[in-house]
Amino acid sequence: MTTAKIKINIGNVTVEIEAPVDKIEEAVKNTIAAIRSTEPTAPTQPQTQTRKPITCKKAVEDLLADGWLQTGRTLAEVVSELERRGFLYDTTAVAHVLLDLVREGKLERVGEPRRYIYLAKKTPATQRLEENSTR
Repeated sequence: MTTAKIKINIGNVTVEIEAPVDKIEEAVKNTIAAIRSTEPTAPTQPQTQTRKPITCKKAVEDLLADGWLQTGRTLAEVVSELERRGFLYDTTAVAHVLLDLVREGKLERVGEPRRYIYLAKKTPATQRLEENSTR
């Protein structure tokens, strides 16, 4: 009985098959099926939560809305908190936003240059609440 020898390359797999001539077709089909069943599936990208980009100003306004700026915070603390929340902004950009919010009357800035403390400006309503709570 004569045998046939076949070399098959599928992807990065190389197989040599040797079988009797009348059985070579069946051996090739079985080998191909076995290789395809053991091929690793394409790696899927992990589902990453994509955060909608927001402006630096919006991110700082969110800190203000959350009450995080009720106590005095330095520029470095604001930048660190933004980073903790997943927003990476340049320190100068954050400084400009804080200054804009001071000019808009939403924040107060106390202290000396390069050592400013930023805190939420007390509105007349919050001042009344504080006065009533101390009585």
